[in-house]
Amino acid sequence: MKSIVATKPYAESLDRKSEKSRRTQQKLVEAGIDLFSTYGYNATTTRSVELHAKVQRNLISYHFGGKEAFWKACVSILFKRFNELLLPALSQAKDIEAGERIRFLIRQSVRASAAHPEVMRIMSDEGRCDDWRLEWIVERYTRKLFGTVRELLDDGHACGALPALTYLQFYYLLVSSGSMFAMAPEYRLLSGEDPCAEANVDAQADAIAHLLAPRPDGSDL
Repeated sequence: MKSIVATKPYAESLDRKSEKSRRTQQKLVEAGIDLFSTYGYNATTTRSVELHAKVQRNLISYHFGGKEAFWKACVSILFKRFNELLLPALSQAKDIEAGERIRFLIRQSVRASAAHPEVMRIMSDEGRCDDWRLEWIVERYTRKLFGTVRELLDDGHACGALPALTYLQFYYLLVSSGSMFAMAPEYRLLSGEDPCAEANVDAQADAIAHLLAPRPDGSDL
């Protein structure tokens, strides 16, 4: 009986520590995504992330092992969130007529970019440098996304819903449609509006769908 009584507070203490650790890791990841996507990997220090997250010094090393592993954790979580918005649309669109399916998926891609503009910001930064970070992202995330785009383009060509674009042309046109969300500060200065406001996101999604996959009767104008 004594051992049971003695271990109960200890177990509760472990639970509290575990929950505190999860909250700390979450704060660090959110701060990391924000700073890495805004200032880039080289300009972001672990200490700047800890200050941004309002946590104690050296907690990135304690929880993640160092800057490289922490960056990978942040990017993994970011792409997971992006894919959770985009990938379900592929199954949702299976029973839609081919041309409308293409337009639906284009719109969903734009909306995912609006929900997570940090993806475009990080790729704009990392895509310029031929180093380990770019290779890591491509092999784990963007190569699969590019494969999905290839399938989308093949389907679009087969049903006559897409213009004669190469895979890479279509891919970069679609990806670049998220630049207005990634460059939100400039957009706000130019327009006085929030690019991620629902009406602006819908307008961009419709515009890109029309540009890349216009309806033959022009009814989407």
